[in-house]
Amino acid sequence: MPHLEQLRTPLTPEEVELAFEYLLAIQDHSEHALATVIDRTNAVPAPTGLLLRLAEDIIIPVTDLAPDADPCADSFALDEVGGVLLATLEEWTRECVPSAIWGIANTIIRFTENVLRQEGEDTVDTLKTMRTEHLERARAA
Repeated sequence: MPHLEQLRTPLTPEEVELAFEYLLAIQDHSEHALATVIDRTNAVPAPTGLLLRLAEDIIIPVTDLAPDADPCADSFALDEVGGVLLATLEEWTRECVPSAIWGIANTIIRFTENVLRQEGEDTVDTLKTMRTEHLERARAA
């Protein structure tokens, strides 16, 4: 996905925590938690950009062509699907800012539920596991 690859600062632990709090509040259908997170995200200069960066961190490793993999038609198709998905989210961020944060969050949740979640595992548990992994990476950066 060369058109999406750009050097950027990795998410900080605080940004990771905030982004996953937002996702978990939406997934839990908790109006109180969501209101609290929305208040916190409003203090962030670009909350939509924050979720877009998290989406890239989640989607690219799953869909990108692995340098050591034996490429086939399916791997090229998956790479392209990941690129199209992220390009669409980027466009949404530019064209429809008010709904973009909600849409990106729901896209991450659906991607997690349909692609990353193991059979029998709860989506919330998967998101919490991902939060822990992303926090570890952010702290190591």
